[in-house]
Amino acid sequence: MVILACTCASAWGQYSGDKWSAVKSSGSGTISLAYVETPGFVYKDSNGKLTGICVDIMNDFVNYVNTKHGVQLASKYVGDGSSFSGMYSKVRSSKDGVIGLGNITIRDSRKKEVKFSPPFITNFSILVTQAAVPTLADMSKIQETFKGLTAYAPKGTTNEKRLLDIKKRHFGSMQINYVASSQEALQKVMTDKAAFAYLDLAFYLDAMQRRRPVKRHPVGDQSSEQFGFIMPMNSDWQPLMKEFFEANGGYTNTTAYKKILTKHLGDTGVKLLQTAK
Repeated sequence: MVILACTCASAWGQYSGDKWSAVKSSGSGTISLAYVETPGFVYKDSNGKLTGICVDIMNDFVNYVNTKHGVQLASKYVGDGSSFSGMYSKVRSSKDGVIGLGNITIRDSRKKEVKFSPPFITNFSILVTQAAVPTLADMSKIQETFKGLTAYAPKGTTNEKRLLDIKKRHFGSMQINYVASSQEALQKVMTDKAAFAYLDLAFYLDAMQRRRPVKRHPVGDQSSEQFGFIMPMNSDWQPLMKEFFEANGGYTNTTAYKKILTKHLGDTGVKLLQTAK
């Protein structure tokens, strides 16, 4: 049984959970799940309950551990989900059975700070503006087409990295303003005709579903990175996470996993993801 609960971080800005070795030895224990709210991945349903791709996968993970290893593992959600950098930094500084959920790109630089699970999805990132902006036909022409526009991105994210790369290669005068989250970057695009941003697929799909004034520029599509769950460097849960993803021919090959994607991203989102592979 998976227990959903919310709690606050300690005064030291850390979360804590049980070691796998302790759970295996005692037969029971709890892991703490930190998260950043992300459409499709971790979000609240109409009743205010956390749901999403990451939530469903972690439910399956807990059920797998309990069934396969004969223990009683529970999970609790920690933090308020408002900030990617806040979630990431707290998981990094935490210990033992703490796992971070959301749109977390697996990067070599981050592997020096946190442990990663195997990838659970290949992301599809989309360049967006308001509809009145001319469609960008060639990335080399972005400085001309997007003249007078300002970019928005959360600092330290892969989407910031994408914008910095474009600035270096094609758009030397680009101004990048920093926001706390991808949701805030989307909000800037929706309310400012002179704004643009890179959005992960789930944010774009959510905007389309809500009929927001957002335009996709397909020439800017990027799909190179993969998302994973993160753990503190001293965590002993990584091997078990690997075992879960590799069991029964691979978790991401299962019908249960594919149903989770369709449930939270819809058929359109799944089709776009398939082009990213």
